[in-house]
Amino acid sequence: MDLDKVTLEIFSKLKQKWLYHYEGKKTWVLSINSGGTTGIVASAALVHLESQIQTKTSDSHARIVDFFDIIVGTRIDAFLATILVTDDGADRPLFSTKDDEGGT
Repeated sequence: MDLDKVTLEIFSKLKQKWLYHYEGKKTWVLSINSGGTTGIVASAALVHLESQIQTKTSDSHARIVDFFDIIVGTRIDAFLATILVTDDGADRPLFSTKDDEGGT
C-alpha cells in the first residue's frame, strides 16, 4: 500500500472519529518536528508535502501556507516555519519549499 494512501486513510479516520460532530471552521495546524536533527528530513518532507498539494489542486502556485492556519516548530523547525510563512509584501509566500535562492 502506498504511504500517501495510508497517511490519508489514517487522518481521514481520525477526522471522522473526533471532528465528525463539529460544524464550525476547523483550524489546520502543521507542527514541524525534525527530532533534533539538522532539519534535512523535515525539509524533504515539506518539499514533498508542497508538491503533493500542488498535484492534488492542479495549482503550481499553491503553497503550504495556503492550507494551514498555524505552522509551528522549535529550533531549526521554527526557522523552517518562518520561511514558509514569510510574506512577499503582496500577501503571498516569499519562498517555495523548492527555492534555494528565494522568490516564488
